[in-house]
Amino acid sequence: MKNNSAKRIAFKTLIQNRLYSLHECDELERLIEAHQFTVINYKKHSNSEYVSKLIKKLKIENEIEYNDSFLYWKENLRFVFLNADVCDNDKCTLLCHELGHILDPDIRNSNYSKIKKEEFANEFSCYIKNPPMLSRLCVFMIKNLKLLLTIILLIAYFSGFLLLKSS
Repeated sequence: MKNNSAKRIAFKTLIQNRLYSLHECDELERLIEAHQFTVINYKKHSNSEYVSKLIKKLKIENEIEYNDSFLYWKENLRFVFLNADVCDNDKCTLLCHELGHILDPDIRNSNYSKIKKEEFANEFSCYIKNPPMLSRLCVFMIKNLKLLLTIILLIAYFSGFLLLKSS
């Protein structure tokens, strides 16, 4: 696994946040906001005054019309736009994909093709929503380290006690 592969970055994200997988929209929004992005929910045809003004100011009417989610990142302006009319399961998939873009180490590289960007975000999204059992086991061990240490110490104690008693 390459150092900056989507799988490795997804695995690292799960471990750092002590998550078995990521498919809760609230948790995804929290992670996106932890990277200094604001999630903006929009509708294709009618928005609040604030969202309508933002769309016009950023000149992203076409993106709103043709996409259900996208990343807007110019200088200090960092937004993830998400279609509010999409069902919750699809919102989570879209947020996973956008988080993949945010965590892609090459996203700001001008020589990085759009296809490669989308491949990275798709792979990240797939992996973070359905990580392998090894990833889940690592997170379980980290989350339950005190419990596991206690069990190991109890086993060691009773093993030593039984060895002393039998001799």
